[in-house]
Amino acid sequence: MDAIRTRDVSPRVRLVLLSLAFLFAFPAGARARAVRHLALPDTPRSVLWIAAHPDDEAVAAPLLGQWCRDEQVRCGFLIVTRGEQGGCALPNGCAPDIATVRASEAAAASQLFDAELILLTLPDGGGAAPPQWPQAEESIAAYIEAYRPELILTFDPRHGTTCHPDHREVGRIVVDAMRNLSYAARLWLLETRVTITANAIEFTSATPHAERFDARASWSYVIEDMRRHPSQFPPELIALMERVPEEQRAVFAVAADFAVSVEMCP
Repeated sequence: MDAIRTRDVSPRVRLVLLSLAFLFAFPAGARARAVRHLALPDTPRSVLWIAAHPDDEAVAAPLLGQWCRDEQVRCGFLIVTRGEQGGCALPNGCAPDIATVRASEAAAASQLFDAELILLTLPDGGGAAPPQWPQAEESIAAYIEAYRPELILTFDPRHGTTCHPDHREVGRIVVDAMRNLSYAARLWLLETRVTITANAIEFTSATPHAERFDARASWSYVIEDMRRHPSQFPPELIALMERVPEEQRAVFAVAADFAVSVEMCP
């Protein structure tokens, strides 16, 4: 697993970077298989982003921003937990509790993207072990059927971008749910990999076969989305994101064929 290096930083910044390890790092040696590799899709008529936590969309924000805001595609965010196991980066704490604060931040973020928010209350797994979400597949399938998006974007269950168990489980559930839909929707898996050091953030692809979306013109959506989640993204981290070199400003994704059983995490 790539280590997040935190040398030469203050104790507060070091704590922030370490607490974000699950959000922004996973094994560099992993290689993807069992997907078919198509060109990044043309603008869909409707999109549903499905994720585990209220701030997960930050990694995909440039692509979601172009579709949902710039091209005015009908967009929805289906977030399965309120992220109650997350830390709190607010100087004055998160009152009355972290779940309430993060639910409010999820609403603010969905407004940024002109997206309809569906915020569920499945328990946040916390990252230490796979979450316990019985019958979640049926529930997620029902929400997909009700929203009926042309395209679904979610985490790749092989790695969940950061090897976070909640991310991976959401991806797995969506892949399984897709098999039982009453209509043909397109599924795209997020392949962006993010590595943080004390002085920089680097964006690469989890697989050499993913399609690269040039996010230079829409990078501001990453910054603004992070600002909508101040409990999770303190100013120090946002400043690092603002300094990402233009040649690295990208979102990586691949079309899924539902055969995604190959492990990419320890």
